[in-house]
Amino acid sequence: MKKIIGLDLGGTFIKIGVVTEKGKILNKKEISTPKGRGRQGILEVMAQSIDYFVKDSPRKQLLGIGIGTPGLVAETGKVFLAPNLPDWNNLNLKKIFEQKFSMPVKVENDAKAITWGEYKFGAGKGYDNVICITLGTGVGGGVILDGKLLKGEKYSAVELGHIPICYAGPKCNCGNTGCIERYVGAKYITEMAKKKLKGRKSLIREIIGGNLAKITPKTISEAYHRGDKLAEEIWLEVGNYLGVFFSGLVNLLNPQVIIIGGGIAQAGDIIFSTIKKTINERSFPLLAKDVKVVPAKLGKDAGIISCASLFLP
Repeated sequence: MKKIIGLDLGGTFIKIGVVTEKGKILNKKEISTPKGRGRQGILEVMAQSIDYFVKDSPRKQLLGIGIGTPGLVAETGKVFLAPNLPDWNNLNLKKIFEQKFSMPVKVENDAKAITWGEYKFGAGKGYDNVICITLGTGVGGGVILDGKLLKGEKYSAVELGHIPICYAGPKCNCGNTGCIERYVGAKYITEMAKKKLKGRKSLIREIIGGNLAKITPKTISEAYHRGDKLAEEIWLEVGNYLGVFFSGLVNLLNPQVIIIGGGIAQAGDIIFSTIKKTINERSFPLLAKDVKVVPAKLGKDAGIISCASLFLP
């Protein structure tokens, strides 16, 4: 039985495990991403984590090491522009870990790795044309066209979170204006909630004990599931923003399925049904009618499974 080591590097945690070719996790662990130790400190923890699993498996059984990382990733395995990681620019992770462990290494942007994992083992299985998006602090994702991960010319293509939906919209952290992330990132959803709460009653206040600093998408979802109208209004607005965004992508790419993952997707059907309704209203009817909008399936182990799946054709 062949195995693959999958390592998902996040700003808060490093998740790593050994995965079979069928997507089954045999062993895994989670380590805090070191703070204040710079690039070298993170690389050392990654190496120690990989070494733990390399020693635990016969070399002849290991196909290689799949790594998912924030940032733009070139075909060479070199990483650029990862704002939440220190000195994570012009860094060739593929070269570093191939030299250290003498085995093949594949490196991909973390959200694009998730897209490939969902395509191989999750909600995208059985489809050839897929859009996958992760909704959390930021917005990431990827595209599968004709069974292949869309790559672009030199770096990983498809920075979904930074596609503008309004030329005169609010400024995004990337420096542009009107990016979809600026409307549906977790920080901006909580800002929306605070504005809507002014002078209005809502279960959100009860859930957070009156402390507006405690508002999160999770507390908004809790209020919504308890019948709160203001929370429903927030999720309808978020769903409409996403629906407008996806309408353009449906017209551009003609996907079979749109997969949505991340914490914000936990709001439930109100997000999915609103997105689908808006797509139906705004995309070409022939392209909109058959596209499915579904939740991601891989769950909390998505990163490990997806990074391992980079070795699977």
